[in-house]
Amino acid sequence: MQQASGHNRMRSFATLAFGAVCISFAAIFVKMLGVGEMGPGSIAFWRMILGTGILFLWAILAGHSVRLPWAIKRWSILAGFLFFCDLFAWHRSIILSGAGMATILASTQVFGTAILSFFIFKERLSAAYFVAAVSGIVGVTLLIGVGSDIVFTGPYLQGVFLGLLTGVFYAHYIVVIKISGQREGTPPSFITLMAWTSLFCAVILGVASVLTERNEFWPPDLYSWAVLFALGLIPQAIGWWAISSSLPKVDAHKSGLALLLQPVLATAWGWMFFTERLTPLQALGAAVTLAAIYLGTIGRRGRVTAPTAD
Repeated sequence: MQQASGHNRMRSFATLAFGAVCISFAAIFVKMLGVGEMGPGSIAFWRMILGTGILFLWAILAGHSVRLPWAIKRWSILAGFLFFCDLFAWHRSIILSGAGMATILASTQVFGTAILSFFIFKERLSAAYFVAAVSGIVGVTLLIGVGSDIVFTGPYLQGVFLGLLTGVFYAHYIVVIKISGQREGTPPSFITLMAWTSLFCAVILGVASVLTERNEFWPPDLYSWAVLFALGLIPQAIGWWAISSSLPKVDAHKSGLALLLQPVLATAWGWMFFTERLTPLQALGAAVTLAAIYLGTIGRRGRVTAPTAD
């Protein structure tokens, strides 16, 4: 019996790590499209609308109801709006500051999520959380280039700001999703909830993108369609399914380590595919920030939140 239980825990951890690997490619896919003829908001729209179709189809094939009670749907609408803000900021941050930088900055959502959960859900914060928060500030300061020979151009600083803003929006998104799951009645499946949230997010993204990126809205070729489909399938659908199904079954400290794969690998992919470089001080800042994020995830009475879906 213990052997079977240990095997299940190993399988859950492997599934969680697989999900983190999947979503680590999100920033790379975005940058592959963003250096071409598509705007960052338009990329987000097509990502979400394709992901929405995949999630609804997945829910139907898995035998889940795709109906959503109004009491939950209204929270899903709010979550969709917050996810729109998240992606609208994060996709721009990727193009302006780099895939690795934007992903690490967005991962600081763990600190905002903890603070919001303290006030809304009365979740207590441990001493480790406060150590992590201070360490995170130091790490981010080094990561963005303070003390290095980085040239702080306007676009770069805008990308850094948007990356941090992404974390703020995503923290609110996570809290709203949690609230929606605590409504009275039988909660919907996670896939159904994400499908509706993705749909509402896509609608808002579509309107905003047409208004701001009309000439960069449509995918220009088959290559763009292929990358968009991969973006909607791998990080948006498969990655989130793997994480959501395995996260509650894995111990907090192991979950925190597995989820760090996303920003670490995103940084590695950015170096491999786009020759994104970090100075020694920036690399130190990245390491300190990631360590702080890990402490932040396990510093909330053992609770671990999902990483940025981005």
